[in-house]
Amino acid sequence: MQAIPKLFKINKNDLLQITIESLDVQAMAVFNQTSVSTTSTGTLPSAATANASGASSGGSMTGNLVDEKGYITLPLLGIIKAEGLTKEELAEEIKKEFIDKKIVLDPIVTIRVLNYKITILGEVNHPGVIPVPNEKITLPEALGLAGDLTVYGRRDNALLVRMVGNKLVYKRFSLNNDQIFDKDLYYLQNNDLIYIEGNKAKAGLSERSTQTIPIFLSALSLLAVILTLAIRK
Repeated sequence: MQAIPKLFKINKNDLLQITIESLDVQAMAVFNQTSVSTTSTGTLPSAATANASGASSGGSMTGNLVDEKGYITLPLLGIIKAEGLTKEELAEEIKKEFIDKKIVLDPIVTIRVLNYKITILGEVNHPGVIPVPNEKITLPEALGLAGDLTVYGRRDNALLVRMVGNKLVYKRFSLNNDQIFDKDLYYLQNNDLIYIEGNKAKAGLSERSTQTIPIFLSALSLLAVILTLAIRK
């Protein structure tokens, strides 16, 4: 199995909020105008801060989407490779572009992932998608938000599914030992999926239900026939 990376890397379809701050008010004003025109935010950011994402008038998030080739497009800077970089590495690359093109000499670049989320499925009390606005969540926290395992959940054979580049990576792990504190498991990454498998009791319950339902339906059909005959009499 391919090793699961410990550091968060930007992937395709990540939605990034990129903010550039500088003491150069005039340069930032030009960038702001271009940024507003590009994102249709409807309002102009402060003169010394350029926000290359913004928010739409309807309250939905807008930002710089990493395209299927792994690139983003920024006002004045053009196309920049984002996929495979950490947020810090991308921030440094954007800063370098500003300096090399002599747009701003002292930019401060910060990046957030707006669509950061994880998914928990299977034998948990509240399965579903969990938004992570602060871009940081641990495995125990995620399980807590999902209401912990049901009585049928297997703690010894959970599954983590993570997208690494263009490949899905799978890792089995146990919740009964200190394996959950491994760095590649403890801190979850954007779009991670946790699946909790059902135990033998759950499988037995499902099997009994499968056997009982046809009998129950047959009994209902027989009852319907009897009632029909009774009515005709």
